[in-house]
Parts: sequence; structure tokens; C-alpha cells
Amino acid sequence: MASGKVLGLAIGPAGNETPVYREQRDVVQLVEDKGVEGDKKFGTSHGRQVNLLSKHSYDWFERNFGRELSMPGGFGENVVIDGIDPNWLDLGQRIQLGEAILQITTPRAPCAGFTEHVDGQKVSHFVGHVGVMCAVVQGGTVRVGDTATLVDE
Repeated sequence: MASGKVLGLAIGPAGNETPVYREQRDVVQLVEDKGVEGDKKFGTSHGRQVNLLSKHSYDWFERNFGRELSMPGGFGENVVIDGIDPNWLDLGQRIQLGEAILQITTPRAPCAGFTEHVDGQKVSHFVGHVGVMCAVVQGGTVRVGDTATLVDE
């Protein structure tokens, strides 16, 4: 069974309307069918509740653009993991992070706002590098350092 590690957690705090801005956290609470407690998008979407990203995206960005993005949150994500690349998981695949379980619902599409935020040249450069969107199917606490494990059904 594939496993990895939670490297970073971030939320977009309520009241901050900057699209990509995130604040680092050591622990977050994921709530079933709602998302990340305290995040500005909490409870606003059925299947796009958590943005899950691999550290590979940060490594790719540094190689291709010659600079680092601040991790976590530099891609506007909520969770960064290592050891499993969510971009290559099947739709519907489940992954356990700490006490919570996420289900992959859709690849995240890059947008012009993100591209501008990172001083990118083209939105198309970021296709496949901005993570996946997930639904929270089992709520629970997630901490930096927790194990990330694929769930067999």
C-alpha cells in the first residue's frame, strides 16, 4: 500500500479575498462534506473542498522558474504531501491523512489569477502542476508529519 507524509497545511482565512493567499497551520480539522474548518471556502462546495498537492509541484516550479514558492500555500493549496503524487491518482481514489479521508474528485485547473500571482507567463504552463480537488468523506484532525496512505476499497 502506497504511503507518504503530510508536509504542510494551509488555510485561506475568512475575510481575506486574495485568491491564492494562504496561512500555514500545524494542524487543521477537516469536516465531512464541508472542507477545512476556518478556510474561507468552508462549506461552499460539494466536491471541491480541499486542494491536495504534491511536493513535486514545488520542485517542478523551482526547476522551471528558477525560484521558490513559499510552502505550504504557494499554489493556493490546503495540503502538501510527499511520497504520493495525487496528480496521478484515479478519480474516486481515497487517501487518508491523519484521521481524515479525502476522495479525489477532479484535477485542479490553473487560472489566470494563479498565473499572475506567481508571475507566470502562460496558464497552460501550470496544467497538471496545481494539484487535485478532493471531497472530505471522513472528517478528522490532520497534522504536519501525519502519514498519507492510499485507501483500498
